[in-house]
Amino acid sequence: MNLASYESIKSSIVLDFEEYLEEDGLNVAQVSAKILEEDWRMVNDSLFTKTLYFVSIAIESLKYKEIADFIYSKLNIYVENTKFEEHIDQDDIEMLTRDINICKKLINDKGGYKIKETSDSAKSRVEYILGLKVD
Repeated sequence: MNLASYESIKSSIVLDFEEYLEEDGLNVAQVSAKILEEDWRMVNDSLFTKTLYFVSIAIESLKYKEIADFIYSKLNIYVENTKFEEHIDQDDIEMLTRDINICKKLINDKGGYKIKETSDSAKSRVEYILGLKVD
């Protein structure tokens, strides 16, 4: 079940970062966790959507020169994905593949950002969210 397209998920993440950081005053780690929690059904829908969320959150985070430790620690898993479910639109896969390459370049710029440490409870909450099953 593909709940949303690449474009709609990507746009939603960009808008969420703008709203939560600039209007609500949250930090990058808080925004990252909030997006994963609010969108858990889409995040856990498929390998494609989980990869898209992690890569997009990483790219948006790095625009603000930091990344949450719980995103950073799992990012290698997602930037190595090259094969996705058969029902995913090929154009969406191509756009995600481009984003994966952008993300890899940004992550390799070690001096360009800092890793935002979060509490064990925040990391546990994210792990719980990522483990939820979609009906």
